[in-house]
Amino acid sequence: MNAERRIPFFLFLVCLVAVMPFSWGAGGIASSSLARQNRLTGGESTDVSTKVTLCHIPPGHPSNAQTITVGQAAVAAHLAHGDSLGECPGAGCRVPAAVGKTGQTQCWGEYGDPISCVGTGQDGEFQKGISVNPRFADNGDGTVRDDLTGLIWLKDASCLGYLPWANALSAANALASGVCGLTDGSVARNWRLPNVKELQSLLDYGSPVSALPPGHPFIGVQQSGGYWSSTSSAAYPNYAFYALPYSGDIFDGRKSVSLNVWAVRSGQ
Repeated sequence: MNAERRIPFFLFLVCLVAVMPFSWGAGGIASSSLARQNRLTGGESTDVSTKVTLCHIPPGHPSNAQTITVGQAAVAAHLAHGDSLGECPGAGCRVPAAVGKTGQTQCWGEYGDPISCVGTGQDGEFQKGISVNPRFADNGDGTVRDDLTGLIWLKDASCLGYLPWANALSAANALASGVCGLTDGSVARNWRLPNVKELQSLLDYGSPVSALPPGHPFIGVQQSGGYWSSTSSAAYPNYAFYALPYSGDIFDGRKSVSLNVWAVRSGQ
C-alpha cells in the first residue's frame, strides 16, 4: 500500500497567495479588482489619497481633450461637465465630439402634467451634455461668439432677409464686413449658411416661449417662419431642413419657399 503524500502546509500557503489577485499600492496590498473599480468607475473610497483618471474635455473645444488625474471628491463635478472616466483615446483614435445640454430641466407625464424627474429617465432627470456659462460673447463688431461650439454667428438675425434656399446660400456666402453691422474684417466666402446641426445647436429646449437660450445677445430673431440650414433632405433633394426658433422644431421644406437667413462662420 502506497504511503499517502501530503503537501507541506507552508507550500500550500505559498500556492494560495500566488493565485490570489493582489496589487501593490501606496496603501499596501489591495485587491486588484477593487482598485480597478475605484479607478475606472469613480467608486467610493475611504482612502483620501485615491486618484481617478479622467478624460477632460474643455467646453467647446473637444479636440483639446486631455487625460487628467483628480481626487475622488472631484470626480462627480468633472463628470457633470462632460468629462469621461478613463484615459482619453491615444494617437490614431477618435476623440468623441462633445454634445451640448438641451437646456431642459423639467419632466412631464403622458398627458403633459409636470412631474418629479426622479426615476423617469427623461432628459430633465439626466441633463446630459456639456454647457458653458456664460455661453455667448458679444464681440462688439456685429458678431457673437458661441463658447460652446466655437462658432461665430451674425448678431443681427434679420439682416439677410427672407429668401428661397438657393438665394439664402448666396446671400450668406456674399456677406462681408461693412454690411449688417459688421466691422469684423470678414470678406465674402468667410460666411455661410449653417448646416442643420449647427443651427440646432442654438436651440434651447427648456423654454416654452423661445427656443433660444435665455440671455442671448442676438437681435432681430424672427419668431414667424423658420431659418434655413444648408442641409438638403437626402430623401427629397428638392427639400432642405430648417429650424423654428419659437418651438425648436426641425422640418424640411421646399427649396423654392422663402424663409429667414442667418449666417455663421468658423471661429478664429
